[in-house]
Amino acid sequence: MGQVDEKELKLQVAKAIRLLEAVELLDMNGHVSCRIPGTDRFFINSRKASRASVTVGDIVMCDLNGKLLEGDSEPPSEYHIHTEIYKRRSDVLSVIHNHPHYQTVLGIADVAMKPVFGIGSFVDNVPVYEKSSLINTAELGAELAETIGKEISVQLRNHGTVVAAESVKAAFARSVFIEENAKKQYDALLLGREIRVLTGDNLVRTRETAWQPSIIEKVWTYHEQRALKQGILEGIDEQSPQTMMSK
Repeated sequence: MGQVDEKELKLQVAKAIRLLEAVELLDMNGHVSCRIPGTDRFFINSRKASRASVTVGDIVMCDLNGKLLEGDSEPPSEYHIHTEIYKRRSDVLSVIHNHPHYQTVLGIADVAMKPVFGIGSFVDNVPVYEKSSLINTAELGAELAETIGKEISVQLRNHGTVVAAESVKAAFARSVFIEENAKKQYDALLLGREIRVLTGDNLVRTRETAWQPSIIEKVWTYHEQRALKQGILEGIDEQSPQTMMSK
């Protein structure tokens, strides 16, 4: 892969982090990675980088053992989430670990997430990983990767969520709408009535029509343009202060 393409991947990772922070799916913690296609290397935000002001200069390259190959700061301590999924899933080119409010609340209450909303209709039978500590060892990362299996998402009880997808944009869009689906399910449960879950042929058709590559691009473009209007992406191409200080 050419250097220009790698720069674009790093920019997408940095943008995804800022966009996820803007919609409160990331806080001071959380991480986004992107495997470089055709390699055993990936980009991820550095451990020190602020999620609110991360730049391209804060994106580091690692191998599938978490060894730093490019950059001046170590990866997040939970890089094992990413490496262990990449080792098992050749179809996955991006992994996001975030800390969404509504998904976490449903998990605390032991309420299984169900497809209740059109563009969130891909949510169903989300596996749950019961260890809520940091996933900061290869052993824990392997357990988590085995738990997610071939699914697109796994819930970390009392902790957060991991999403695996075919691109940074797809992982971002799924992260946004898994949480939106969880919010609608939570709000519906507050009404004290039996909730209507999408099922059968209706669920199949809703998934087919509501989740297309064009939808992924539309979701990304909407959040990107909204962020540009609000100045959220300002300076994202700059070298980070952390990188400059570490030299």
